[in-house]
Amino acid sequence: MNQINIILLFLYLILFSNYTFSQYKITVNIEGYKNDTCILGYQIGQSTYIAQSLYKKNKKGAFVFEGEESLLGGLYSILIKPDNKYFQFIISNDEEQKNLILSTRIDKNPAIELTENLVIKNSPDNKVFNEYKNFLGKMRLKSDNYSSKLNEAKSQNDSVSIKRINEYFAGLDKTVYDFQNTLAEKYPTFLSPKLIIGGRNPIVPKHLTSRTEIFHYYKNHFWDNVDFSDERLIRTPIFKDKMNTYLEKLTPQTVDSIAKSCEYMIDKALEYKNKKVFQFFAVQLLNRYAKQEVICMDGVYVTIAQKYYCTGLAYWLDSTKLENICDDAAKMAPLRCGKNAPEIRLKNINDSSYVSLYNIRKKFVAVYFWDPTCGNCAKVSKKLIPVYNKWKEKGFEIYGVCSKPWKEVSLCRKKEKETEMTWVNTTDDPYPLAWVKKYYDLRSNPFIYLLGENKEILYKRISAEQLDEILERELGKNK
Repeated sequence: MNQINIILLFLYLILFSNYTFSQYKITVNIEGYKNDTCILGYQIGQSTYIAQSLYKKNKKGAFVFEGEESLLGGLYSILIKPDNKYFQFIISNDEEQKNLILSTRIDKNPAIELTENLVIKNSPDNKVFNEYKNFLGKMRLKSDNYSSKLNEAKSQNDSVSIKRINEYFAGLDKTVYDFQNTLAEKYPTFLSPKLIIGGRNPIVPKHLTSRTEIFHYYKNHFWDNVDFSDERLIRTPIFKDKMNTYLEKLTPQTVDSIAKSCEYMIDKALEYKNKKVFQFFAVQLLNRYAKQEVICMDGVYVTIAQKYYCTGLAYWLDSTKLENICDDAAKMAPLRCGKNAPEIRLKNINDSSYVSLYNIRKKFVAVYFWDPTCGNCAKVSKKLIPVYNKWKEKGFEIYGVCSKPWKEVSLCRKKEKETEMTWVNTTDDPYPLAWVKKYYDLRSNPFIYLLGENKEILYKRISAEQLDEILERELGKNK
């Protein structure tokens, strides 16, 4: 190999190395910290996860976090022992993490001093964020100074002073707002302005006065300042906090309304065409309603699964996991609240006559799946008996399904007699009984569905106590 080829090979190796291994190096100096444990964490929502742990300082007394692959941009933390006190900083891009130096000190109160004494070198993004915090501190001092004056003016009913001070506060708000906008315009690729702007709430125009108009404007503009194209925000509180507020404070707590809000957020992520942000919202929202304890909210799970997972958009899942999600959604879809319940036609355990669910003409019918060998079923049955006796003459019936097949019907009869379950109890041969359980997606006993007069599903997975409360609300007026 001649000299030119050797040089070219050497240059190639250097270029390949720089391209493949984007390293990070974060040096942490904490004066006054005697422990040998230091943890680098990253944030998703309000949760912190461990990126790397160190158990030894270098010769200069510093902790040095290093890796061969760049850390993903976001909000990071340094945690110390024994109480996991921490301070936070931004990792904006690959370049800023190659030689990031964090220095602070502690004396008596780590919770305060770690942040107050923090100095960050070699990071323009953190410098901008620190400038903003200092600016905000000055504005807060000005606001605090006038808060006492406002209270005094209110106590004296001094309308002129109250108006003047409120105008002063409005001026401070505008100053902060303008400063935030300036940062966003001056540093469009930095993460810190996106954190600052993203956490901002909508400003409602003064000409809107009715509560309805204000609410709709606020909700419609709630996401205006959030950059759905920037996946670094996944590793900050912004997306998760806004998601929680949008669902819990700005959305009526009905299945249809919550499903629409979920679709709005996921569609917005799709619109900005960042695959990771779309994945974040799709996964977070599906998981949120996968094991939902609130009655009927599994309908939200069905909506998300069938629209985004079962249409080929969930690129991150293998075929087996995707098939399981779609199978679950398909089973749950016809059992959503508001849908008509599947017909049941099983044998009465006492006289072998077939009983049709749809032939029971009552205002409310509870379909109760139970098993005579199930301890929890016995407890629920005991609680159901007084509820049934209380409401059976006022438009309520229970259609019981004993989970033992006909050849074991004696077990059903024995338990019915012991517990004095006087409602309709049924079972059948294994084949039809299995189909009923399949139609109702029965995965465990006991399980209660409450149906309306037309056999529409009103509630499911409810307790005897909840059933009594519902019937009290609906039938109590007929006492």
